[in-house]
Amino acid sequence: MVNTDEGGLIDIQARTWLPYVEEEWPDDVVGTVTNRTEADGVLLANELMNNAPRNGGLMGGARINSLLTQQIGADLADYDVAEMEPLVGFSTDTRALQLNPRTTPVEDHFEMQWEEFQDLAEDQGLIFPYSNAAQHVFGQYVRASDPVLNEDNWDFVEVAGGSEARAAVERGDVDGYFGSYVSNYSTRNDAYFTQFVFVDPDSEFYEGIADTLPEAAPTVDDPEEKTLRQNDHGVILNADNHPQEAAEAAVALVEDTLMLLLPPDTPDEIIDIHEEAWGTAAESDELAEEIANAFSEEDHNPIVGDPVREITDNKIQTFLENDEIRGLIEEEVF
Repeated sequence: MVNTDEGGLIDIQARTWLPYVEEEWPDDVVGTVTNRTEADGVLLANELMNNAPRNGGLMGGARINSLLTQQIGADLADYDVAEMEPLVGFSTDTRALQLNPRTTPVEDHFEMQWEEFQDLAEDQGLIFPYSNAAQHVFGQYVRASDPVLNEDNWDFVEVAGGSEARAAVERGDVDGYFGSYVSNYSTRNDAYFTQFVFVDPDSEFYEGIADTLPEAAPTVDDPEEKTLRQNDHGVILNADNHPQEAAEAAVALVEDTLMLLLPPDTPDEIIDIHEEAWGTAAESDELAEEIANAFSEEDHNPIVGDPVREITDNKIQTFLENDEIRGLIEEEVF
């Protein structure tokens, strides 16, 4: 089960991975991908927690940030991520504020400073859609931490999924999106321009995305100028330069992993079978090429087993045990 509609990032990831994993499972095991988008994945998580068999036959795929955000405040949520068994991280990426060239000034998008983004919001007012709870709390955190931005000049509207968000951008109904920095370089996301990227500049993941070279840069001649190394204003939410010095928690909010989980109390021998199968598939060059063709090379950074559990533990500490973040989610999102 995945919590996006068909064509969503984790849906494509799961369908692309499946044939490679089937080759590693026992001979009589085959798989299918089903889309469970109801209530932003809450019903998927409830099913996995309370009704799924413990024989390894049912798994749930979602962004870990969204699962934890919904656990905190969604009325229908009846699950605990801490009791589930993290299995695979398909990919890890980070959030960016992506501006719509149809409704905002196109010229110098990638040279824009944060103060100019603030001015743009004050001058014309901005509307950004969000397609999951993690995007919503990200937007709320940025807005609440900023001395200029507020609900009167930067509004958030809910949409059903990333596909609907892109369609709204293309129609000119909204001014941007809380999109994925890495996936913005894929041809499927050419409806908007990436501007401000939120990531810890000391992390290994930063090094990876900083080296990403898109095929085309709409507003500059040299594609390399779009990368973080060449855009000093691309990284704004870190402890050194965020105006409110509030960024350490923001890194955990915006670095997100497309994760696959097993139900609680899955036997160790079943977990071992899955870890071996998914781990072997993760090493496939053919799979990596398929993911790169669908998105970009940087979208394929899989992890299996203990590293996934470590990420999950860190996320639980940030979302469930950090009073600032949990309070923001409870007060502003729900």
